[in-house]
Amino acid sequence: MNDGSKEVVLSDEFINTIWIFFKSKLSKRTQQEYFAVIKSFVKITGKDPLKITQQACEQYVTYLRTRMESNRLSYTTALMRISVMRTLCEYIKYTMNEKGYDYINYFNDISLPDIDKTLKEDMLPSTDELNNLLELTKNNSDSMAFLIFSLIIKCGLTSSEISNLNIEYIVLDINNNICINFPPKKGVSRIIKLPDDISKLIDKYIEANNIYEGAVFLNKRHTRLKVRDAERILNKYILIGQENGLIKKHFTMQSMRHASIQYMLKGGASEQAVANYTGITTKWMSRYRRVVNSALLADAADYNIRSEERRVGKECRSRW
Repeated sequence: MNDGSKEVVLSDEFINTIWIFFKSKLSKRTQQEYFAVIKSFVKITGKDPLKITQQACEQYVTYLRTRMESNRLSYTTALMRISVMRTLCEYIKYTMNEKGYDYINYFNDISLPDIDKTLKEDMLPSTDELNNLLELTKNNSDSMAFLIFSLIIKCGLTSSEISNLNIEYIVLDINNNICINFPPKKGVSRIIKLPDDISKLIDKYIEANNIYEGAVFLNKRHTRLKVRDAERILNKYILIGQENGLIKKHFTMQSMRHASIQYMLKGGASEQAVANYTGITTKWMSRYRRVVNSALLADAADYNIRSEERRVGKECRSRW
């Protein structure tokens, strides 16, 4: 791995002959994602993609696997990064061959091993770690982080749902319960009844921050909070917790959501109820059975889902 003693930059040849093509074909957001992956590859291996070697390719994949094993990178993100490098190198190969030069796309022979979809206990944060995480945000008077983490832990929201949450999605059902009504996907709506404590938190947060329309969560640039912004916030508090001995292992927003689902099932909710509440298909619920049937103590709070499978009223109206 590059020791960082000398920064490696992309060559002018790469920028002017290769990247200019992708820049003309990709959307601005996809350009940023591709360029971030390419820069990461260069930083890790010290190799410009035009000068790629099999060793550099293997070094990068080893880096991704290490990150995955330490729970710092998801399997899908690792696949995406390999796919980006494979696509990039395939275009370089085409342009090089057109000029009469040999170029090997080593990423064509690279694949990640299939992962075990069954969750393991050591993959999930413990209740103590989650409670300490929330306590750290409270001690830092970070109401946004506290609310974001609470929505994941107690309601099973995904990082994308956190990022995409608009105030317009927060509604009242026919019983005046505060709910989140996400727009339909493939004709299916997802309505999440919020626990009373979360309802009070989100009400207070919106009032304190004078949010009248659009995104509920904003970043430091006062634009919509992106998934990577939320991940940086989580990583900051995990690092603080590890330094203080309050958090033992690194975990992601995704593993926090997995823990949330585990606690719902442990609390007595049926797989169907949890699947409906968290917006996943029942075929994936089997991956949680092993951790739920283990000796893990799930002493988290009331998730408003129990064996009677309380249902949210179908008619909703705006909260504000």
